[in-house]
Amino acid sequence: MRAQAIIAGVGGQGVLFTTKIFIEVARRKDVPVLGSQTFGMAQRGGSVMTHLKIGQFSSPLVREGDADLLLGLDCMESHRALPYLRSRQNGRSALCVVNAPDEQAFPDQRVADLLSEMQVTVHTCDADAVALRMHSPMMANLVLLGFASSQSDFLFTYAEVRQAIEALSGVAQRGANLEALERGRALGP
Repeated sequence: MRAQAIIAGVGGQGVLFTTKIFIEVARRKDVPVLGSQTFGMAQRGGSVMTHLKIGQFSSPLVREGDADLLLGLDCMESHRALPYLRSRQNGRSALCVVNAPDEQAFPDQRVADLLSEMQVTVHTCDADAVALRMHSPMMANLVLLGFASSQSDFLFTYAEVRQAIEALSGVAQRGANLEALERGRALGP
């Protein structure tokens, strides 16, 4: 396995916990992983972005135009991270999974046209709404991850993600975390 990913959001959305899940899945698969986080005023809702390289790489930062995956926990931050996505190569499209209130995460036609030209596959899920219905708005990251892992073109299977969450979650949070993951999975194909 060899992939480059960007996880983008704002402080408080669980970008770092989501990153830990990716790292745990890679560790369980015995695949090397490198990562780096960039965050400013994260405690005040500022940008948080994680760069992850899964497989044999020598540096942790993903260069613009190289990401196989963008997991966007926030629409605005997803817009900012779009330059990291690569165009279709070797018959494989890059994947963009975005927490968005409707199917058009990128309503600006120029952005939609560019993603189409690059042949980027975009999946949207209103993870915030699902998490609010659970009375746990901070679970949107896990809802989105459950939705993403239900897609056939995602980096990891649902079972792999679930095992990682079980391992990383404390006893008090495990049930709620797995419920959020399952609710996201139910939104998939």
